[in-house]
Amino acid sequence: AKGLNLNKRLLHETQAHVDDAHHAHHVADAHHAHHVADAHHAHHAADAHHAHHAADAHHAHHAADAHHAHHAADAHHAHHAAYAHHAHHAADAHHATDAHHAADAHHAHHVADAHHAHHAADAHHAHHAADAHHAHHAAAHHATDAHHAAAHHATDAHHAAAHHEAATHCLRH
Repeated sequence: AKGLNLNKRLLHETQAHVDDAHHAHHVADAHHAHHVADAHHAHHAADAHHAHHAADAHHAHHAADAHHAHHAADAHHAHHAAYAHHAHHAADAHHATDAHHAADAHHAHHVADAHHAHHAADAHHAHHAADAHHAHHAAAHHATDAHHAAAHHATDAHHAAAHHEAATHCLRH
């Protein structure tokens, strides 16, 4: 009977070591998953950062276009204004034609403004879209942490119970 008890004790001790190894394996998994999540987050943060700067560049490009269009409209307006000034000293019909072109130039100036405002709004939207994308991945990262923290705790509780049971079992013999 003494030999049998010794065997049982050895078996329990072996089981305890198996449990330890199993626990260590899960801790390593959780730790690994945490770092994978970090790398994943960093990757998306870089993407969001890139998108933010791409949006800036896009905005600058269109702002330059609008700025050019604004001056082109000014030049166009000035050209026709000179005609209108000349027409003032000529026939009324000729003056009316020039006034028509002056109105076109004025309209073109406002169209250029509207075009700029449209692209500025796009860039602003892209900036916030990038923020939202970043926030989404930050949330995923947090969820991963919480999930592994819970799994880690559950593993601890499970193995603590197994160890306790093995200890009391050994003491009874």
